[in-house]
Amino acid sequence: MKKILILILLVIIYSCKQENESNVMYGFLNEDFVFSSEILKVEISENLKKDKIINNKSAKLFNNLTTEYLKYLNQTYSELTNNSKIKEDWSYEGELSKKKYSNELFFIGEKYSKKGTEFISKLEKYRTEILKLIENKNLAKRVNISLNTNYVLNREGKKINYLNYIYKDLPLISVLAHLKNKEKSILEFENEFLKNIELQEYKKFEKLKPTANTVQN
Repeated sequence: MKKILILILLVIIYSCKQENESNVMYGFLNEDFVFSSEILKVEISENLKKDKIINNKSAKLFNNLTTEYLKYLNQTYSELTNNSKIKEDWSYEGELSKKKYSNELFFIGEKYSKKGTEFISKLEKYRTEILKLIENKNLAKRVNISLNTNYVLNREGKKINYLNYIYKDLPLISVLAHLKNKEKSILEFENEFLKNIELQEYKKFEKLKPTANTVQN
């Protein structure tokens, strides 16, 4: 009996250690996503000032849509972390390892809360609006896949609601890392969109340039 209890205790200790290591990993990823996003924001700001982009209506609209959505995403991040216990304890084994914060914000039982429904609606609206502006097929495909909010099929082929699959019963730090990863992906999409516009404008300019034969004539 004692041997069985010792084995159970060892399993529990090992499981806790594995979980703590996973939470620390999510914490490091979260920090990395934040750092990468800041670099992308600077690059996007610089691209928007370029001669071939500065007066482009699609570029302005895309940036406005992205800015508005990321503001909402950051508000959601703040709602998850706006708790005195979290502010006092940013160790990845403490409050950030708990599942209740994301569960209480996004769900009522197994169903979406008002916030969960709003979260899906905001993401779907953003995805739909930017897809209207994207002409590059490869970029459009990646945006559609990355920002899709449809049901997810698990290994048994069962349909699971999008938020249930990615946020339900997961530690807070993993949810925060996912939000920051989504922010980084969205900024990458905008940056690529701007570069595509610049390339298109460059090609138009090249076509309008007089050739050697035209100059001679």
